[in-house]
Amino acid sequence: MIGKDVELKIVTVPLDAIKADPTQIEQVIMNLCINARDAMPTGGRLLIETEMVDLDEAYCRFYPHVAPGRYAVISVSDTGMGMDAETKERIFEPFFTTKSREKGREWGWPPCTGL
Repeated sequence: MIGKDVELKIVTVPLDAIKADPTQIEQVIMNLCINARDAMPTGGRLLIETEMVDLDEAYCRFYPHVAPGRYAVISVSDTGMGMDAETKERIFEPFFTTKSREKGREWGWPPCTGL
């Protein structure tokens, strides 16, 4: 799905049990990987990492929508072209996409949402 010109590296650590829909997690990771591939038309590196983090009160003061506690984190990064400020502001909007209608349908599902 990502092509031979993209080097994939996966770095994982054991995660605590979490409450999540495995199908939704898989879909999010797949969308991120497809977006990364599209951002690297001549190839590059794609990194998927997992970790457990403990967020304290001090951290949560800067992010009021987050409660202190232990969290599982999945990070996806790539060496692609990046996003402009306008795109970054909208990536978590439902149904937001930077792909054309044709490009989004190429995969047999609605356009990637940037999640």
